[in-house]
Amino acid sequence: MKLAEKEKSSTTRVCVMGLSGTGKSTLVSKLAEKFKLYWFTLDNDADVLLKLPLAWQENIELYDLPDSAVFPVACETLLKLFKAKGKGYICHQHGIFNCLICPKQNKPISQINFQTLGQNDIVVIDTGSQLAMSALAHSTKDQEVTYKPEWDDWGAVRKWTEFFASEFQAAKFNLVVTFHCIETALEDEREKMVPAFGSKDMSTKVAKAFSHVVYCDVKNRKHVAYSSSTWSNTVLTKSRTDFKIEDLGEPSLIPIFEKKIPATKMESEPEPVVQISSARANLQALLKKGTTT
Repeated sequence: MKLAEKEKSSTTRVCVMGLSGTGKSTLVSKLAEKFKLYWFTLDNDADVLLKLPLAWQENIELYDLPDSAVFPVACETLLKLFKAKGKGYICHQHGIFNCLICPKQNKPISQINFQTLGQNDIVVIDTGSQLAMSALAHSTKDQEVTYKPEWDDWGAVRKWTEFFASEFQAAKFNLVVTFHCIETALEDEREKMVPAFGSKDMSTKVAKAFSHVVYCDVKNRKHVAYSSSTWSNTVLTKSRTDFKIEDLGEPSLIPIFEKKIPATKMESEPEPVVQISSARANLQALLKKGTTT
């Protein structure tokens, strides 16, 4: 296949990272103005969504995963969800994927199917950092609180975080994952702020699963955001479409998703062929006339 024949992807994947309180969830939630959001909250903190206008709230389907060290449901639920190709249901009471108890007791559940999502649908995971913590808690859930994770436990966490990172990268639907951030050394030994995702090694690698990495911060009492790969030497940011959120009057992710809607092919493309054919026919007619005279 020629490169020119490859169609542009109609979906995109965005990582939004920053320290606590820098407006990550608020920035993502504003996508509800124009898009349908399937929001997985892992931090037991969906209050930011309740500040949105009611019309925007109607565009958000909430999946509440009450994750904790004692009940690491986020890792288990999302593992099963992604392995099931994103199709199933999640109970409201426990946040369990395909819960066997709640349907029998007629308790509410919410359906989900990644395979039917369109260009105006966005899956949100808030936060990926809590998901990695849930993976560690899941690997040691049968141990005492004072238990110190061993090599095999960290190996399991590495396996699960690698699985999630690969699923993020292979997603055929619009995806936004928020992360807290940590400072760590990259391969060139430079220290940079990167998404916090389990081990420091995984934290340096998870950004490659996304087309855009947006960094949120607070400066001069204002929430700001950056996405240009050349913005800072100490913070990992990038955009494969050269989107610069810092150039907007107010930070917004909406332009990222609006620009991803593919343009239809021009129906007038075959016209030059018709014109050439007509010109050739006229030339042949003139030559024939000249020959007969």
